[in-house]
Amino acid sequence: MKKIFVLIITALSLSACQGPGEKAGAAKDEAEAEAAGRKYEGDGPNERIGAARDRAADEAADARRAEERAVEKKRDAIRSEAEIEAERLEQQAESLREAAKAKAEAVQEPAG
Repeated sequence: MKKIFVLIITALSLSACQGPGEKAGAAKDEAEAEAAGRKYEGDGPNERIGAARDRAADEAADARRAEERAVEKKRDAIRSEAEIEAERLEQQAESLREAAKAKAEAVQEPAG
């Protein structure tokens, strides 16, 4: 639950910040407004496009991180399965050694 709360707070704090695309769009909107002899009011079309691109880039980064976590979990599961199988094989080998030792001790040497 704490993780979700931290993620929500982080997302909200990041949403207040302008990303590079939004900043570039705002600069372009401001330059276009000045060239047209208007005062730039903010939130122009290029700024909105830049913000959308920033959101898309953030979502793509989130998707990559989620995929990386999924791959790591799969690796961990494979490692865990391998450790379990190795332990099973070690126990089986020990059991076979004990059985062979018992069998060898049961064989009597021929009288000489």
